Amino acid sequence: MKRVALLFPGQGSQYEGMGKVWSKKFQGADRWFEEANDILGYDLKSICTEGSAAILSRTEYTQPALLTVSVIALEQYRQEIGIVPVLSAGHSLGEYSALVSSGVLSFADALRLVQQRGIAMQEAADAGLGEMAAVRGVALETLEALCEKHSLPDQPVAIGCYNSPRQYVLTGHQAAVARVTIAAELRGAQVTRLQVSGPFHSPLMSQAAERLSGVMRKYTFRESQWPVISNVTALPYANAEQIRDGLILQMTHPVKWLQTMRYLEEQKVELAVELGPRSVLKNLAKDMTDKIRTFAFEREEDAVQLARLFPLHDFIARCLSEAVAAPNANWNEEEYHTGVMQPVRRLKEMLQNEKESGITGAQAHAQRKEALDCMNLVLQTKRGPEGKKRSL
Repeated sequence: MKRVALLFPGQGSQYEGMGKVWSKKFQGADRWFEEANDILGYDLKSICTEGSAAILSRTEYTQPALLTVSVIALEQYRQEIGIVPVLSAGHSLGEYSALVSSGVLSFADALRLVQQRGIAMQEAADAGLGEMAAVRGVALETLEALCEKHSLPDQPVAIGCYNSPRQYVLTGHQAAVARVTIAAELRGAQVTRLQVSGPFHSPLMSQAAERLSGVMRKYTFRESQWPVISNVTALPYANAEQIRDGLILQMTHPVKWLQTMRYLEEQKVELAVELGPRSVLKNLAKDMTDKIRTFAFEREEDAVQLARLFPLHDFIARCLSEAVAAPNANWNEEEYHTGVMQPVRRLKEMLQNEKESGITGAQAHAQRKEALDCMNLVLQTKRGPEGKKRSL
């Protein structure tokens, strides 16, 4: 089975009517919007479906909106594709979605956290001192030198996002960002001011980070079902405490997305699925790698192509093959009958039924889960070298 990573976009991926798009794509979307409305205390669905770009671009609304749409996309992916990833990663705010996907945070807790994060960041942004700008067409060493030259103690400027070998994002004081962008443009760079409301991932976010730190301690971080990559280190988090620290540091430190994608390559990830609005991360991946095939799940053609790569029949057949091929070290007849013969028989039945009926949607998701459970029961019962829980 191919090694899959789930990727979640951050601020800047939002657009007017994105909630309407996902409500049409996924029948269960309204349930998530209703839960979000109850938690937040306002009508997030209305903002996501009918809100103007000006409202949606306010950080206090953008962050809960992006998290909710990304979780809706995740749920649809689980029902339509259902392949368990080897890891997940999110760009800035998207890291919270990645943590939800892996079970570290519940949707409700993540939503409350990003609501507080968004409010704190919006208050910092309302000071009107900072901005962010994407820069293409200039060498990293040159841009770093320009930041060092034009940054002042009261007017900092730095690289806030290492997005790809061709795109870096400046963040900091407006005057300092302007000085660097002018100098970069004189060297042939293309500069785009970002539609965000503040200088995120810069020292100007330090007060917001302190406020979030106090909030973060109130929430429970569970054991991750698979590795989640930190924006700050571009490496997997080791434990809950490290996750808390990483989410706080993320506020004032750069997003190492380029380094994250290189780590995915090192881990031999073959497919990456972007879950959320637009296809920003897919487009960045084109600048970085030809080893990882990336799909933007919101795009219908991408979703169809992805589904074709993982037919349910092949998934069940793989589970059956793994179960039958595993060596046996358990000679208890009763246990072997219950934990090996019965689940193997069930896998064969599922394989035949799927071939005849062509199951899709939520039923296909349930079938994938049952097949995986059957395979794991066999492996655990046989107590051989592979007798532990596995994911395909």
